[in-house]
Amino acid sequence: MLCPNNDRLTGLLTRDSFHERARNITAGGLAVVWFNLDNFKMFNKRFGFERGDDILKEIALILGSTFSQDSLNLLARFSDDNFVVLTDWATVEMNIDTVQEYLYSLHENVTLRLRAGIYFPSENDDIRSSCDRAKLACDSIRKNHSVSSCMFHDGMSRELALQQYILDTLDTAILREYISVLYQPIVRLSTGRICEAEALARWNDPEAGIISPGEFIPTLEQYREIHKLDVYAMKLVCRDYRTRNELGLPILPVSVNLSRLDFELCDIIREIETAVKACKIPRRMMRIEITESVNEEDTTVLNLGIEKFRAMGYEVWMDDFGSGYSSLNVLKDYNFDTIKFDMKFLHGFDINKSEKAKYIISSNLEMARLMGMQALAEGVETDEQLEYLKSIGFDKAQGYYFGKPMRLDEIFLLERGIDAVK
Repeated sequence: MLCPNNDRLTGLLTRDSFHERARNITAGGLAVVWFNLDNFKMFNKRFGFERGDDILKEIALILGSTFSQDSLNLLARFSDDNFVVLTDWATVEMNIDTVQEYLYSLHENVTLRLRAGIYFPSENDDIRSSCDRAKLACDSIRKNHSVSSCMFHDGMSRELALQQYILDTLDTAILREYISVLYQPIVRLSTGRICEAEALARWNDPEAGIISPGEFIPTLEQYREIHKLDVYAMKLVCRDYRTRNELGLPILPVSVNLSRLDFELCDIIREIETAVKACKIPRRMMRIEITESVNEEDTTVLNLGIEKFRAMGYEVWMDDFGSGYSSLNVLKDYNFDTIKFDMKFLHGFDINKSEKAKYIISSNLEMARLMGMQALAEGVETDEQLEYLKSIGFDKAQGYYFGKPMRLDEIFLLERGIDAVK
C-alpha cells in the first residue's frame, strides 16, 4: 500500500510531501529540475486516458532509474504531466539527456517531448521559490522546439517578479481602475465601413508602468485569476455603452474576450447578464470571444456555456483560429457564429510568393462558410493582405491597417464610415 505522501498513480512524492521533505535538506550543490510533457492533454484525447496514465508511470520509472534516490535526492509528481526532481547539480544535464533519449526510444513513433527547466538554489532560497524558478525556465522554451532544457537565468527574475506583482496588485488595479479598456475597429469588407469593435484590456500601473497584455493575461490564466479581469472588463464596456446611450450617441456592437477558465472559475453567464441588464444593453450588441485553446480541455462545461449564450441571443466568436494545434477539432466540437482567422502567418505577405498560405486561408474560409459561420480576418496590416482577403470573400477584417485600439468615442471620429446604432 502506498504511503499517503506518495502519488497514487506513479508512486512518486506528492507536491506537499516534496516541499516538506526538501525543506529539511540544507546541503549545497543541488539542482531543482521541473519536467513538463508537451501536449499531454492532446495525447490523452488521441490515445485515451489509460495509455496516458501508462506514459506517466513510464516517466516516473525512467526518472527513478536515472536520478539516484539517496537522502539528498527527491522525485515528485506535482500535477498531471509535471514532475520535479531535486538532485546533484554535477550530473543534472547528463541525466536530463538520458531521460529524454530513453523516452524517445520507447515512443519514437509518437511525438512526446519532455521539457526541463533547471534552477540551482542558493543557501537563501526556499524550496517553493526554487521550484517556481525551475518551472519558469521550463516554460520559457515551450514554443522553442529546437531545445529540450533550459537553465534559469537572472533575466527570468524580472518575469517572475512581474508575475508576482500582477497577482499581488490585481484587486487594487481593478478597484482603482488602473486597468482600462480600449476598442479596436472591425470593418465590413463589402462596404468598407466600421461595423463592430473589440474591447481590449490595458494596464497602466502607477509603479510598474504599462504592463503588456502578453504579460498579465497569461499570468492570470496560469494562476486561475483571469475571471476577475474578464468580469471587470465587461463591466467597463457596459459602462461606456450606458454613457453613450444616456447622451443619445450612436453605439456599435462590441466583442469581449473570455477565457475558457471563466466557465470553471465563476458563473460567467450570470456575471455578464447582470452587467448587461444593469446598463440596459441589448444582448444582440454583445459578442463573446473565446480563444482556440478552448479545445485543450474537456469540452462539456464550455460547450454548455456557449450554447446557453447563443440561446440567450449573444453571438459567440472563436478567436485566433489557426494559431493552435487543433483547429478542425474546434469546429467539430463547438458551434460559433463567427471565426476570427489569425493572420500572423501572412506577416511579410507577398502575393506572388505565398501560394501555400493563400491556399490554407481560402480552404479554411470555404469550410467555415459551409458550416454557416462568418469569417473575420484579424491582424491585417497591408494593402496586399486586405485586397486578397476581399477577393476570396472574407466578411470582416480587423488590424492596425484600420486602426489601433482607442477610446470608444474616438472610433466615431474616424473618417471611415460607421454602421452605428442609435
